[in-house]
Amino acid sequence: MTQVLIKDKKYTGKFVAIKNARKPVIVSSGKDPQSVYKKALRCGCSEPVIFFVPEKNAGQTYSFGFL
Repeated sequence: MTQVLIKDKKYTGKFVAIKNARKPVIVSSGKDPQSVYKKALRCGCSEPVIFFVPEKNAGQTYSFGFL
């Protein structure tokens, strides 16, 4: 099973912040996860979910922690 949250190619190779996993509304994006997080907070998102959108067919390992 493959679940795709972001299909827009403009986010490839970037970090993306969404409001939550059930409703993946993008609140910020960029090359640096800390700046993406800070922008999401300024947009009123109190607990953004941040992840990296890899290149097509690239492997990805996720680690959960605090910035």
